[in-house]
Amino acid sequence: MKKYFILILSISLFSCKKIINVDLKNAPSELVIEGLVNDVGPATITVSKSVTFSSSNTFPPVSGAFITIKDDVGNTYTLSESPTAGTYTTALVIGKSGRTYSMNVNVNGTIYTAESTMPALVTLDTIMPDQITFGNKLLKVVTPVYTDPPGLGNYYQLVEKVNSRLIKNVNAWNDNVNDGGTNTRRLIYSDDVDSLNIKTGDTVTVEMRCIDKNIFNYMYALADLSSSQTTPSNPVSNISNGALGYFSAHTSRQKKIVMP
Repeated sequence: MKKYFILILSISLFSCKKIINVDLKNAPSELVIEGLVNDVGPATITVSKSVTFSSSNTFPPVSGAFITIKDDVGNTYTLSESPTAGTYTTALVIGKSGRTYSMNVNVNGTIYTAESTMPALVTLDTIMPDQITFGNKLLKVVTPVYTDPPGLGNYYQLVEKVNSRLIKNVNAWNDNVNDGGTNTRRLIYSDDVDSLNIKTGDTVTVEMRCIDKNIFNYMYALADLSSSQTTPSNPVSNISNGALGYFSAHTSRQKKIVMP
């Protein structure tokens, strides 16, 4: 029996819904690492194990890992496991644009490594209330406002929350179309409008991350899975030794709005 995974990805000209048909039965358990270094702190790395849909939809955390982050000027930081199992943090790493960060994760003697270079900061100026028509409904959305610097090669990830709920869309944009311009693209969320519809009085938080090309390519590959004519596979991670997930050094700026 096949399961279906729905991914939202906004890239370049448009926002598009990607439906990925993946046979997940009996898939072997694999290590999943998500590593985040930003310029406001703290650095956070989560380690878990993938599971089959037949057993659970929650990835079990992996405790007891030994994790370090090193920068390209020789500083090394050890992360401590937080009270939340499988989550490792340090407040000592405050990322800087142009600096390269390397992650080293030791799980039961197996080493997983990755590196990422933090791009230059592009400021998120504000987020504006907006709306779109979906069928016979008028849906409230937001538009993040920022000005892309001249010159191609800027990549962005927009992470959205409504009240305290994370909207699980992957919004990854580049500047191929709007190089040097002010962004007017809306954040379009899932068509599950009954559960995700933004309402008057809701607080919407948007985090804009300036990401490096490798992370953008990773997310672009997620979108490309739906158009594959062969058996879908996981996007290529920047983490070594066969782990799933990614390690990203990025700038981070947030804005909030109460929807009118």
